[in-house]
Amino acid sequence: MNSLLALLAKAGTMAISLVCGILTTRLILGEAGVEHYALFSLLTVLPSMLAFTDLGAGAVIVNGVATSDDPRADDRLVAQLTSVGRILVAFSIGLMLLNALMLASGGWALVLGESGALPRAALAAFLCLTVFCLGVPVGIWVRIMLGLRRNHVVILLQGLISPLTLLGVFLLTRLPDAEGHAFLAIASYGASFVVSAIGLALTWRGTTPLIPRAAAALPRLRREQGVRVMDVGWPMLAQLISYPIAVSTQRYVLAQSGDAAQVAEYGVVAQLFLALNGLMLAAGVALWPAYARKRHRGELRRGPAPMAWLFGGSVAAATLLVWLLEDPIFAFITGGEVDVTGSTVLAFGAMITCIAGVYPLGMFLMDKPAIRFQVVPTLAMAIASLALSIILAPTMGAAGPPLGNALAVLVCQIVPFSIYIRRNRERLMAPQQG
Repeated sequence: MNSLLALLAKAGTMAISLVCGILTTRLILGEAGVEHYALFSLLTVLPSMLAFTDLGAGAVIVNGVATSDDPRADDRLVAQLTSVGRILVAFSIGLMLLNALMLASGGWALVLGESGALPRAALAAFLCLTVFCLGVPVGIWVRIMLGLRRNHVVILLQGLISPLTLLGVFLLTRLPDAEGHAFLAIASYGASFVVSAIGLALTWRGTTPLIPRAAAALPRLRREQGVRVMDVGWPMLAQLISYPIAVSTQRYVLAQSGDAAQVAEYGVVAQLFLALNGLMLAAGVALWPAYARKRHRGELRRGPAPMAWLFGGSVAAATLLVWLLEDPIFAFITGGEVDVTGSTVLAFGAMITCIAGVYPLGMFLMDKPAIRFQVVPTLAMAIASLALSIILAPTMGAAGPPLGNALAVLVCQIVPFSIYIRRNRERLMAPQQG
């Protein structure tokens, strides 16, 4: 039921996000040009490269909330939340120091490639990451809501990001003499921070006194020592860094090996397919607490294979439709400003099909032994994907990196996960604590 609610919520918000995303793309291309759209594309992907803000320890919160009989009055859950909160604050401070170093040393201009030569591009990257750092501790609300099996609430709130981003981009393009063109991506970061603040307020109110107790204990390092969370955190960290290595770096590989036109083509196709991936992710993540709760109660009866086929098959069918209609679709999205090839569409379709298929398998493998098992296949996938991106991008352009990722996910994750589930089915179906 919760997966269905998440899927419906994501479908509705995805439609709104797609419309707002198309309008944002056309607005940037029309007002600022392909070069600034490429910069916008590079900067807005940074949060997905930093998805490991809690070092994987957020999994403890999800599992803890999902299996707690009363999250409001659970002392162990308060201690877990305190420990994870400290990790988030420390990560935010460390990232901000690195951000300042990147600005002072010229690192941002180097990383952004051709786009880094645009006026004030490095400053824009610094400001974007500053806003992101401020929002890192606030993001704890997502883990709590997920554990409460209210992923649909998370999705509905995050559906506000695209409209708010469109509004921010519109306002920035109204500034005189193109002064706001380099800073267009800040609209996305500001929108995300506003939504996170609203989400935290709602979660705070709905779980009181859970968050106030943890917040009060946060600075008391000696009196409130928290609990061990990295026994799950370290294995989860391997999974969290895999997506940034495998997928989010693809634009930066293109930025180094290609030109702004290729980065723009990648960004336009990614806008469509990553929205579809978000739909699959929403339904997939909702399976995590559902599997955890059923396993905890001894009610788990079915493996994840049927859901994996459903997820992957749905994306494959959508890919075929987009490929058949690629010319009118992308001409409309870009206003004819960016050329998109059929090979790029198919490569993205293959990538998202494989990623969608692995979601149910990964969500099923969320007890401690299975989380540890996932470390090697997941890191192998990330390394193989990055290597293939570097190899394929110079010859295949925008189609190279997603195709490389599809091959890596299939060989390094889908096959090993399926074998592991088959061999350990009895243990994975059995009742377990925590």
